[in-house]
Amino acid sequence: MKMQKLKMIIDVLLTIALLLLMPYGMVGEAAHEWIGAAMFVLFVIHHILNWKWTKHIGKGKYGAFRIVQTGLVFFILFSILGSMVSGIAISRHVFAFIRIRGISAPARTVHMICAYWGFVLMSLHLGLHWRVILGAAGKMLPKPEMDRQKNTRTWTARLLGAAIAVYGLYA
Repeated sequence: MKMQKLKMIIDVLLTIALLLLMPYGMVGEAAHEWIGAAMFVLFVIHHILNWKWTKHIGKGKYGAFRIVQTGLVFFILFSILGSMVSGIAISRHVFAFIRIRGISAPARTVHMICAYWGFVLMSLHLGLHWRVILGAAGKMLPKPEMDRQKNTRTWTARLLGAAIAVYGLYA
């Protein structure tokens, strides 16, 4: 399997996990925790596969786009770490063996703040990479007729973006 394809699969799985984590009441507590644990594993794999980007943070010139992108990645990192640490602290199923008493209420507050801000930040991160994602997906998906190719991709992108936005409103 090509590295680019593996990265795309991991990114899609991360997005699906994020979308499944947001409607907590619909998936239930135990499933929420297991999906969160899976997301942690996917998050680690994502960063291993994108190690070159991390390695080059201090190199090269920083234009406006790169500053925004790098700052966004750091904010996402903080929100993910906050969600994961607080999630482990309030866990009743996956990490039930870790008994931390007396911090349930503050940990739940941190978890909610980090989760909601993380959702917003990851949506922005996805948006910044949208052209790259569509380009990679376009290479993997079967091509429509030549005269309709650009129009089909545009409408597919718009529909997908609208679906994610509507989901975000109701999740």
